[in-house]
Amino acid sequence: MGQVDELTLVVAAPFKKNAAPSLSMRDFEFALSFDLKWMSPDEASKVRDLAIKSRLLTLVDGMLKPVFDLDATNIPHGFKPQVDLFREKTLLEQIMAHISVTTGMGLRDIAAKINSKQEQLSDLVDIEVAALLVAKKMGCNIEPFYKQVDETVIR
Repeated sequence: MGQVDELTLVVAAPFKKNAAPSLSMRDFEFALSFDLKWMSPDEASKVRDLAIKSRLLTLVDGMLKPVFDLDATNIPHGFKPQVDLFREKTLLEQIMAHISVTTGMGLRDIAAKINSKQEQLSDLVDIEVAALLVAKKMGCNIEPFYKQVDETVIR
């Protein structure tokens, strides 16, 4: 996998630690706060919510499941998340993270493709629209972003 963002590494860690394809919300939060000692239980809840909103996790029958390939995600030895992990990502960052998780491409290369697409369209579209066009061309499911992009562009 290419460059993986920090949130993806944090989300992958509890699943890898427990060698499980799915975890209850309680087990996920427990792993982040008590097993790994990376954060407080409240912060672990925020990470869970952010991961669901960023489409890294899905909730199925009360169980959290990663939407990305856990086996292809390698957590570096000694990894510890940065404090700004809890900052909510912009819509563009969310779309870029989705492209990265889906394709394995690094964020820098994705940004270059998005900028190129926006220039190709003579800057007539917002950057989020250009990002969706790039995501679609790369085979990503962009339907979950329609409403947010619509709200952002029309605002």
